[in-house]
Amino acid sequence: MASNKPRIKELEIVRAFAIMAVLMIHSTSEATVDIPLGSRSQVIYLVINKLSNFAVPVFVILSAIVLFYRYYDSWNVREALAFYRKRIQYIVVPYLLWSFFYYVYNQWLPTKDWSGVTIDWLQFADKLRWAETGYHLYFIILILQFYLLFPLLMTAVKYWRWFRKYWVVIAFLFQTAFYIYHYWVHSFEHPATLFGTYIGLFAAGGAIGMNYERFRNASKHIWWVLGSGILSGYTFALLFVLRQNDIDFGPPAMEFFFNVYAMTMAVSLLWIGVRLLEDLPGLSTLLMSMGAASFGIYFVHPALLSFWRYQFVFPGDSAAYQWSTLGAAVMTFTVPWLLVVLLKKWKISWIWFGK
Repeated sequence: MASNKPRIKELEIVRAFAIMAVLMIHSTSEATVDIPLGSRSQVIYLVINKLSNFAVPVFVILSAIVLFYRYYDSWNVREALAFYRKRIQYIVVPYLLWSFFYYVYNQWLPTKDWSGVTIDWLQFADKLRWAETGYHLYFIILILQFYLLFPLLMTAVKYWRWFRKYWVVIAFLFQTAFYIYHYWVHSFEHPATLFGTYIGLFAAGGAIGMNYERFRNASKHIWWVLGSGILSGYTFALLFVLRQNDIDFGPPAMEFFFNVYAMTMAVSLLWIGVRLLEDLPGLSTLLMSMGAASFGIYFVHPALLSFWRYQFVFPGDSAAYQWSTLGAAVMTFTVPWLLVVLLKKWKISWIWFGK
């Protein structure tokens, strides 16, 4: 059975780095626009924000690694049914609950007045389609699309040798066609929520998952892969800095460096995780705790961050704004983590935080 395969411990470490990147994106997002454009502080926040953009694609890659690692050797109809049951239980149920929470919370927060909260079930149901009750929830819609596709992809990879050989190339070609159609034919309304944006990276993660031991043993290449990741990441961030100064290299450059950055960071962080487990067990344990809580942190942190921002309002060009942004980041990195760790001690916590 797939469940008997040994656990890949370094995945939790990579999840910790990825959720930290998510927290950094959200903690710095308003500072990139509230602070005077082009000032030193604004550019620093913008660079930090864009360097953290590997978060979502790394989570997509990790999901693919886990799925193909666990199921490739024992895939059958029974496994497919169990797969869907677990996804409904541990992904869909928390998504529905948190969607309703943010549907109510975001109405209450601006005024702290419950009389202004209305519940329109038809409106709520319509918002579920694109995860419009919370700015962060789109990732669930994205990952659910991959879960729907996964049994088809796994079956094709398992039984069609030619597809298994070329499917990563096919996936990146599809992703390229998706980009071309979106930018030059007809733009999609929610491109970041559609699987076509990340299908090549998902396939690459799947290929790693099916050959994980061989991948793990190739960690000697970490230096040039990590170097490529740092270079592509800073190039990606630089493109945004240049664009706000009216120097625009266009979507192809953005997408190319974004994908290279995401892929090289995923690979590098996996190998870094292996090294940390071997050399720094104390730090590894701490990071694994955060990684294990990452799904809950993802759901919880926007509520706390938004509450902070409504409580502490300062002009963007003031020192108080800088301290408030720093305080919000510290709070976001610690309080949600602590809350999730404590609440996960309850057996029923899966309805909120999955498993």
